[in-house]
Amino acid sequence: MIQDSRFKNKSFKCRNLLRHSFPESCFLNPVSARSAGFALGELLVALALLGIISVFVMLAYNRVSGQLFVTTLAYELALSFRQAQSYGVSVHQFGLGEGATFDVGYGLHFDAGSRNTYALFADQGGAAGNGLFDGIFDIAYTENGCVSTVECVSVFRFERGNTLYKFCGVLPTGDAGRDAPDEQKHEECTTNSTPPGSPPPNIAFLDVTFLRPNPDAIIKTNRSAAGVAYKAARVYVISPTGEKRVVEVTTTGQISVK
Repeated sequence: MIQDSRFKNKSFKCRNLLRHSFPESCFLNPVSARSAGFALGELLVALALLGIISVFVMLAYNRVSGQLFVTTLAYELALSFRQAQSYGVSVHQFGLGEGATFDVGYGLHFDAGSRNTYALFADQGGAAGNGLFDGIFDIAYTENGCVSTVECVSVFRFERGNTLYKFCGVLPTGDAGRDAPDEQKHEECTTNSTPPGSPPPNIAFLDVTFLRPNPDAIIKTNRSAAGVAYKAARVYVISPTGEKRVVEVTTTGQISVK
Protein backbone atom coordinates (compact mmCIF):
# COMPACT_ATOMS: atom_id res chain seq x y z
CA MET A 1 0.00 0.00 0.00
CA ILE A 2 1.37 3.44 -0.96
CA GLN A 3 1.27 6.06 1.80
CA ASP A 4 1.36 9.81 1.40
CA SER A 5 4.95 11.01 2.19
CA ARG A 6 3.58 14.00 4.10
CA PHE A 7 1.63 11.68 6.42
CA LYS A 8 4.72 9.47 6.92
CA ASN A 9 7.02 12.42 7.78
CA LYS A 10 4.43 13.88 10.13
CA SER A 11 4.07 10.58 12.03
CA PHE A 12 7.87 10.29 12.43
CA LYS A 13 8.13 13.86 13.71
CA CYS A 14 5.36 13.33 16.24
CA ARG A 15 6.99 10.18 17.63
CA ASN A 16 10.31 12.00 18.13
CA LEU A 17 8.69 14.99 19.85
CA LEU A 18 6.31 12.92 22.00
CA ARG A 19 8.60 12.96 25.06
CA HIS A 20 9.25 16.71 24.84
CA SER A 21 6.06 18.36 23.76
CA PHE A 22 2.72 17.83 21.99
CA PRO A 23 2.71 20.01 18.93
CA GLU A 24 -0.67 21.03 17.65
CA SER A 25 0.06 19.47 14.29
CA CYS A 26 0.16 16.00 15.93
CA PHE A 27 -3.54 16.07 16.86
CA LEU A 28 -6.49 15.15 14.54
CA ASN A 29 -7.65 18.09 12.52
CA PRO A 30 -11.07 19.20 13.88
CA VAL A 31 -12.27 19.88 10.36
CA SER A 32 -11.46 16.27 9.39
CA ALA A 33 -13.41 14.97 12.42
CA ARG A 34 -16.44 17.01 11.46
CA SER A 35 -16.17 15.72 7.89
CA ALA A 36 -16.12 12.13 9.12
CA GLY A 37 -19.26 12.76 11.20
CA PHE A 38 -21.11 14.24 8.26
CA ALA A 39 -20.15 11.23 6.13
CA LEU A 40 -21.71 8.84 8.70
CA GLY A 41 -24.90 10.91 8.86
CA GLU A 42 -25.16 10.97 5.11
CA LEU A 43 -24.76 7.20 5.04
CA LEU A 44 -27.61 6.75 7.51
CA VAL A 45 -29.87 9.04 5.48
CA ALA A 46 -29.01 7.14 2.30
CA LEU A 47 -29.85 3.82 3.97
CA ALA A 48 -33.17 5.18 5.20
CA LEU A 49 -34.06 6.46 1.73
CA LEU A 50 -33.07 3.12 0.21
CA GLY A 51 -35.37 1.32 2.65
CA ILE A 52 -38.30 3.60 1.83
CA ILE A 53 -37.77 3.20 -1.91
CA SER A 54 -37.57 -0.59 -1.51
CA VAL A 55 -40.92 -0.63 0.29
CA PHE A 56 -42.59 1.36 -2.49
CA VAL A 57 -41.02 -0.87 -5.15
CA MET A 58 -42.33 -4.00 -3.42
CA LEU A 59 -45.83 -2.52 -3.10
CA ALA A 60 -45.84 -1.54 -6.77
CA TYR A 61 -44.57 -5.00 -7.76
CA ASN A 62 -47.32 -6.74 -5.78
CA ARG A 63 -49.97 -4.57 -7.41
CA VAL A 64 -48.64 -5.07 -10.94
CA SER A 65 -48.19 -8.80 -10.47
CA GLY A 66 -51.75 -9.03 -9.11
CA GLN A 67 -53.05 -7.24 -12.20
CA LEU A 68 -51.10 -9.57 -14.49
CA PHE A 69 -52.25 -12.74 -12.74
CA VAL A 70 -55.94 -11.82 -12.64
CA THR A 71 -55.85 -10.64 -16.27
CA THR A 72 -54.29 -13.95 -17.30
CA LEU A 73 -56.95 -15.77 -15.30
CA ALA A 74 -59.73 -13.83 -17.03
CA TYR A 75 -58.39 -14.75 -20.47
CA GLU A 76 -58.05 -18.39 -19.43
CA LEU A 77 -61.69 -18.29 -18.36
CA ALA A 78 -62.65 -16.77 -21.72
CA LEU A 79 -60.76 -19.60 -23.43
CA SER A 80 -62.76 -22.12 -21.38
CA PHE A 81 -65.96 -20.53 -22.67
CA ARG A 82 -64.54 -20.73 -26.20
CA GLN A 83 -63.66 -24.39 -25.66
CA ALA A 84 -67.23 -25.18 -24.58
CA GLN A 85 -68.54 -23.27 -27.59
CA SER A 86 -66.23 -25.15 -29.94
CA TYR A 87 -67.20 -28.52 -28.47
CA GLY A 88 -70.89 -27.71 -28.71
CA VAL A 89 -70.80 -26.48 -32.30
CA SER A 90 -68.43 -29.17 -33.60
CA VAL A 91 -70.41 -32.05 -32.03
CA HIS A 92 -67.58 -33.24 -29.78
CA GLN A 93 -67.89 -36.82 -28.58
CA PHE A 94 -68.77 -37.36 -24.93
CA GLY A 95 -67.91 -40.63 -23.24
CA LEU A 96 -66.13 -43.75 -24.43
CA GLY A 97 -67.10 -47.11 -25.86
CA GLU A 98 -70.76 -48.08 -25.98
CA GLY A 99 -71.66 -45.10 -23.80
CA ALA A 100 -70.21 -42.57 -26.21
CA THR A 101 -72.62 -40.00 -27.62
CA PHE A 102 -72.53 -36.94 -29.86
CA ASP A 103 -75.97 -35.70 -28.89
CA VAL A 104 -74.81 -33.26 -26.21
CA GLY A 105 -74.36 -29.58 -25.59
CA TYR A 106 -71.28 -28.27 -23.76
CA GLY A 107 -71.10 -25.53 -21.18
CA LEU A 108 -69.49 -24.07 -18.07
CA HIS A 109 -71.04 -24.35 -14.62
CA PHE A 110 -70.40 -21.89 -11.76
CA ASP A 111 -71.64 -22.71 -8.28
CA ALA A 112 -72.05 -20.37 -5.31
CA GLY A 113 -70.69 -23.17 -3.12
CA SER A 114 -67.18 -22.73 -4.53
CA ARG A 115 -65.31 -19.53 -5.30
CA ASN A 116 -62.24 -21.44 -6.49
CA THR A 117 -63.60 -23.74 -9.23
CA TYR A 118 -65.81 -24.05 -12.27
CA ALA A 119 -66.71 -27.13 -14.32
CA LEU A 120 -66.89 -27.96 -18.02
CA PHE A 121 -69.96 -30.16 -18.49
CA ALA A 122 -71.85 -32.04 -21.21
CA ASP A 123 -75.62 -31.53 -21.25
CA GLN A 124 -76.98 -34.84 -22.50
CA GLY A 125 -80.08 -35.05 -24.65
CA GLY A 126 -79.13 -32.50 -27.29
CA ALA A 127 -82.05 -30.22 -28.13
CA ALA A 128 -84.13 -32.17 -25.62
CA GLY A 129 -81.64 -31.43 -22.84
CA ASN A 130 -82.40 -28.97 -20.08
CA GLY A 131 -79.33 -26.78 -20.74
CA LEU A 132 -78.22 -27.28 -17.14
CA PHE A 133 -75.47 -29.11 -15.32
CA ASP A 134 -77.31 -31.81 -13.37
CA GLY A 135 -75.08 -31.68 -10.34
CA ILE A 136 -73.70 -29.34 -7.70
CA PHE A 137 -70.31 -28.62 -6.21
CA ASP A 138 -68.99 -31.10 -3.63
CA ILE A 139 -71.37 -33.81 -4.91
CA ALA A 140 -70.91 -34.06 -8.69
CA TYR A 141 -67.45 -32.44 -8.58
CA THR A 142 -64.88 -31.07 -6.12
CA GLU A 143 -61.72 -28.98 -6.33
CA ASN A 144 -59.86 -32.19 -7.22
CA GLY A 145 -62.01 -33.02 -10.26
CA CYS A 146 -65.20 -34.80 -11.33
CA VAL A 147 -66.84 -37.12 -8.81
CA SER A 148 -69.64 -38.12 -11.18
CA THR A 149 -69.04 -38.70 -14.90
CA VAL A 150 -72.71 -38.39 -15.86
CA GLU A 151 -72.20 -34.83 -17.18
CA CYS A 152 -68.95 -33.60 -15.65
CA VAL A 153 -66.10 -33.37 -18.16
CA SER A 154 -63.35 -31.51 -16.30
CA VAL A 155 -62.83 -29.09 -13.42
CA PHE A 156 -60.82 -25.87 -13.49
CA ARG A 157 -59.35 -24.43 -10.30
CA PHE A 158 -58.22 -20.87 -9.67
CA GLU A 159 -54.63 -20.53 -8.45
CA ARG A 160 -52.37 -17.94 -6.74
CA GLY A 161 -55.14 -16.70 -4.45
CA ASN A 162 -57.38 -15.55 -7.33
CA THR A 163 -61.07 -16.33 -6.80
CA LEU A 164 -64.53 -15.73 -8.19
CA TYR A 165 -65.79 -12.39 -6.94
CA LYS A 166 -69.30 -13.08 -8.24
CA PHE A 167 -71.15 -14.38 -11.30
CA CYS A 168 -74.29 -12.84 -12.74
CA GLY A 169 -77.10 -13.19 -15.22
CA VAL A 170 -77.75 -9.89 -17.01
CA LEU A 171 -81.43 -8.99 -17.21
CA PRO A 172 -82.86 -7.94 -20.62
CA THR A 173 -83.63 -4.33 -19.68
CA GLY A 174 -82.15 -1.63 -17.49
CA ASP A 175 -78.51 -2.64 -17.94
CA ALA A 176 -76.05 -0.08 -19.31
CA GLY A 177 -73.46 -2.63 -20.39
CA ARG A 178 -70.41 -4.47 -19.12
CA ASP A 179 -68.20 -1.35 -18.99
CA ALA A 180 -70.73 0.76 -17.06
CA PRO A 181 -70.43 1.42 -13.30
CA ASP A 182 -72.13 -1.17 -11.09
CA GLU A 183 -74.97 1.21 -10.23
CA GLN A 184 -75.91 1.32 -13.93
CA LYS A 185 -76.05 -2.46 -14.34
CA HIS A 186 -79.06 -4.72 -13.92
CA GLU A 187 -77.83 -8.16 -12.88
CA GLU A 188 -78.84 -11.13 -10.78
CA CYS A 189 -75.69 -12.27 -9.00
CA THR A 190 -74.44 -14.53 -6.24
CA THR A 191 -73.73 -11.45 -4.10
CA ASN A 192 -73.66 -7.68 -4.47
CA SER A 193 -76.53 -7.61 -6.97
CA THR A 194 -77.09 -4.29 -8.67
CA PRO A 195 -78.58 -1.76 -8.82
CA PRO A 196 -78.27 -1.12 -5.07
CA GLY A 197 -81.34 -0.25 -3.06
CA SER A 198 -83.69 -2.72 -4.76
CA PRO A 199 -81.41 -5.58 -5.82
CA PRO A 200 -82.81 -8.63 -7.65
CA PRO A 201 -82.69 -11.98 -5.84
CA ASN A 202 -79.31 -13.68 -5.52
CA ILE A 203 -78.61 -16.71 -7.69
CA ALA A 204 -77.12 -20.05 -6.60
CA PHE A 205 -75.53 -21.16 -9.87
CA LEU A 206 -74.87 -20.08 -13.45
CA ASP A 207 -74.78 -22.37 -16.51
CA VAL A 208 -73.70 -21.17 -19.97
CA THR A 209 -74.30 -23.88 -22.59
CA PHE A 210 -73.62 -24.13 -26.34
CA LEU A 211 -75.55 -26.51 -28.62
CA ARG A 212 -75.17 -27.14 -32.37
CA PRO A 213 -75.76 -25.88 -34.97
CA ASN A 214 -75.59 -22.30 -33.61
CA PRO A 215 -72.78 -20.66 -31.61
CA ASP A 216 -75.42 -18.93 -29.45
CA ALA A 217 -75.19 -19.25 -25.67
CA ILE A 218 -77.97 -20.66 -23.50
CA ILE A 219 -77.76 -18.84 -20.16
CA LYS A 220 -79.57 -20.27 -17.14
CA THR A 221 -79.60 -19.96 -13.37
CA ASN A 222 -81.78 -21.39 -10.62
CA ARG A 223 -84.13 -18.46 -11.37
CA SER A 224 -84.73 -19.72 -14.91
CA ALA A 225 -87.29 -22.21 -13.61
CA ALA A 226 -89.41 -19.19 -12.62
CA GLY A 227 -89.28 -17.86 -16.19
CA VAL A 228 -86.44 -15.37 -15.75
CA ALA A 229 -84.46 -14.84 -18.99
CA TYR A 230 -81.03 -13.27 -19.46
CA LYS A 231 -79.32 -11.48 -22.32
CA ALA A 232 -75.77 -12.17 -21.08
CA ALA A 233 -73.70 -13.80 -18.37
CA ARG A 234 -70.87 -12.06 -16.48
CA VAL A 235 -68.22 -13.74 -14.39
CA TYR A 236 -66.13 -11.50 -12.15
CA VAL A 237 -62.72 -12.64 -10.88
CA ILE A 238 -60.60 -10.94 -8.23
CA SER A 239 -56.93 -11.11 -7.24
CA PRO A 240 -55.56 -11.15 -3.65
CA THR A 241 -54.69 -7.45 -4.10
CA GLY A 242 -58.29 -6.57 -5.04
CA GLU A 243 -57.84 -6.21 -8.80
CA LYS A 244 -61.00 -7.29 -10.70
CA ARG A 245 -61.69 -8.48 -14.24
CA VAL A 246 -64.97 -9.50 -15.86
CA VAL A 247 -65.69 -12.02 -18.61
CA GLU A 248 -68.98 -11.55 -20.46
CA VAL A 249 -70.81 -14.00 -22.72
CA THR A 250 -73.87 -12.76 -24.61
CA THR A 251 -76.71 -14.92 -25.89
CA THR A 252 -75.38 -14.35 -29.42
CA GLY A 253 -72.18 -16.19 -28.40
CA GLN A 254 -69.86 -13.20 -28.17
CA ILE A 255 -67.15 -13.57 -25.48
CA SER A 256 -65.25 -10.55 -24.18
CA VAL A 257 -62.91 -9.61 -21.33
CA LYS A 258 -62.46 -6.37 -19.46
